[in-house]
Amino acid sequence: MPQTIMFKQVALCMLCMICFVFGESFETSLDYISKQDKLPKQDAKAMQTSDTAYELGRVVTTGSALKTDIADIPGNVSIIDSAHIRKMPNQKIADIVKKTAGVRIENDVSFNPRPKITIRGVNYGTLLMLDGVILSDLEGEARILNQITLYDIERVEVARGAYSSLYGAGAIGGAVHFITSMPKDFEVKTLASYGSELIEYGAEKNLVQLYASVGDVFWNKRLKLKLSAGYKGSGGVSSFPTYFSQANNPATSSDLSGYYVDKAGQTIIGSGGRRAYHIGDVRLKASLSLSDSDELSMMTSFSTYAYDFNDYRSNLYDRNGTNTFLINGENYFIGSGLGGLGQYSHLLSSLKYMHSFEKAFLQVFLASVNLFSWWQDALQDQGSSFSGGLGQTQDTNSSSNYADFVYQDSRFASARIPTNFTIGAQLRYYYYLQDSFHLTNWRDKLSRTELKRRVSSEAVVASVYANIQNIWLDSSLGKLRSDLGLRYDFWHDFNGRFFNQDTPSDNKNNLTSKVSIFSPKFALAYSPPFLSDLTLKTSIGTGFRMPTMRDKYQFTHASNYWAINQNLRHEQALNFEIGTEYRRLGFEASLYYFHLVMKDMIYRSGSGRSDDPWQYINAGRGRIHGLESNINIPIAGALALEASYTLTLTEILENSARPQSVGKQVVGMPKHMAYMGLNFFPKYGLYGSLYAYYAWASYNNDANTPIIPYTYGSYDEQFTLNLKFGYVWRNGLNIGVQFLNMTNNRYYDFYQVSGASFGLQVAYGL
Repeated sequence: MPQTIMFKQVALCMLCMICFVFGESFETSLDYISKQDKLPKQDAKAMQTSDTAYELGRVVTTGSALKTDIADIPGNVSIIDSAHIRKMPNQKIADIVKKTAGVRIENDVSFNPRPKITIRGVNYGTLLMLDGVILSDLEGEARILNQITLYDIERVEVARGAYSSLYGAGAIGGAVHFITSMPKDFEVKTLASYGSELIEYGAEKNLVQLYASVGDVFWNKRLKLKLSAGYKGSGGVSSFPTYFSQANNPATSSDLSGYYVDKAGQTIIGSGGRRAYHIGDVRLKASLSLSDSDELSMMTSFSTYAYDFNDYRSNLYDRNGTNTFLINGENYFIGSGLGGLGQYSHLLSSLKYMHSFEKAFLQVFLASVNLFSWWQDALQDQGSSFSGGLGQTQDTNSSSNYADFVYQDSRFASARIPTNFTIGAQLRYYYYLQDSFHLTNWRDKLSRTELKRRVSSEAVVASVYANIQNIWLDSSLGKLRSDLGLRYDFWHDFNGRFFNQDTPSDNKNNLTSKVSIFSPKFALAYSPPFLSDLTLKTSIGTGFRMPTMRDKYQFTHASNYWAINQNLRHEQALNFEIGTEYRRLGFEASLYYFHLVMKDMIYRSGSGRSDDPWQYINAGRGRIHGLESNINIPIAGALALEASYTLTLTEILENSARPQSVGKQVVGMPKHMAYMGLNFFPKYGLYGSLYAYYAWASYNNDANTPIIPYTYGSYDEQFTLNLKFGYVWRNGLNIGVQFLNMTNNRYYDFYQVSGASFGLQVAYGL
């Protein structure tokens, strides 16, 4: 990286640390809380007897300051509590949401450095947040997600449907909000765990996790402080083979034996090695009640993830029967673009100020997420070895900066029609730079030479939104509530640049685009008088998503051929849903039908071959519709059965660019997904969780050619059975054991998933 660019990034990082040394976003709790926490003392007594206090009692803060009762949120909302996070067989943060209806984790194999959470089948259409901070960047990734310590998460909110895009541009499918805890008194929490594979070379080896946090409250509980730190390290797992496609196969022209051809025609010569990694995550949170009406809170965190591939396995033998990694003197186990070594580091900080009026509040929220990363690998056919030789690197640096202003007022409510009016404004600035350099030694960061490729862009986004919430009925005729929302976004990409040493004709400077879009929303929720625990909901709205840098610029690696598409347009969606929810005495059930019509839908076309490369393109029109259902049945005491099912039907309706795709399903989206779990979660004593997860096989190209199961690049039928049990003492000590993928079903979710493994943990206060 040139020194001026490096200095710019370092200076920006230091500025973010100084400006946002105080920051934190919304905190929520499963408990009923009173509006007394945000009102002057003289108003608390009046609120205790008001209907409004009950209506706004339980708080959901997914993506904005819009707050209502959980059962009345527009759309289908799921809340995942601390018991499900701590006591279920979870190994990484993405595991928490995988079991909820409508949610898919793409390429969910062992540790996923770039977890992609999809809701309702919308590619990159999910808004991801941590304590209110939006994690997604111009690349469309949230690389920080699996760097966040699992045991620091207290609660997760998943919002689906039309109203989710009111909270942020791009949230066509939904929003997921991960929320960390804050102390209510002095507390210390610690955890140590160890796990490994049950079958050799089948799962993560020597997985170690450590976590510690300390928190306290001061000045009559006006000041709260918490410092937490986590570590995760593993020898990794092999998730992809070393292979050659049919068009490029030097193994067949050698005197070697041991290779084989799989069902997809790929010549397999061995394993791509294990991804060994180390993760560190440190977070400081603080909140200060300046008065009964004013609160200042902050969060700052630094996380880093470093990895290196090792423990390669070769199937090749020479004439003398000696195992070898060389074919005609070349090492093809490195340089595929799938392995190598690298590091991602994130600096995140936020600052929030909230002022409560008699019947209103104002919030100002500032945040910044900065990524500094590098990756490097060897060049094939250039004489490189495991220890060095010619290579290439990819350095990615990005900065996402936010300023949000929210005002909510209930003073306009009449005695007959309670009303909440919310207005908000959001300002965004994004910066993205990805450089690829030549290396004289692929294992040496300092051996960079000339620039091979550069992709860069900046963007500013200005948004305003408003929402009016009315309770029209709350009587013997039942309860009826409406939400009417409107969002306006102005998105401006500028200073875009593409440089490729190998294809000078594609090089461009000063790429720019502008989009100006209104997105209206409307929702109704009704509870009949004869069945007050039943709620009927419906909502409709529009949203849009800009193409990400990864959509536009995905480059060929291994034997996967990609074509870039600099001319991608934004996609728009009309989102409709209708459903019902029932809650009574711990029993919960919901059923929703959702329907999205996509204009200029962005999806992955092609087959990944040299004559038909993968490429993200705009289809003229697409449709995604289906069902989401969830049920929780209390059996006895702390024992409960829960299950979810999702039917997702995707179809390309119009596509002049690829007529052969019309009527076909979108790549990588299972038609059926299901989860069933039996949980026993008492506060103290013996606890346990047994759950099964299932997903239908899906296509890996838009021609929907027949699926070839159990081969690299396929999306197989998925089934895992997972178990965790342990004991919690009243002094806070917790000892647990978990077993993941007990049937050792090593299917492919493009990459091969981990097989059977075990884990042992000892925790205190968790």
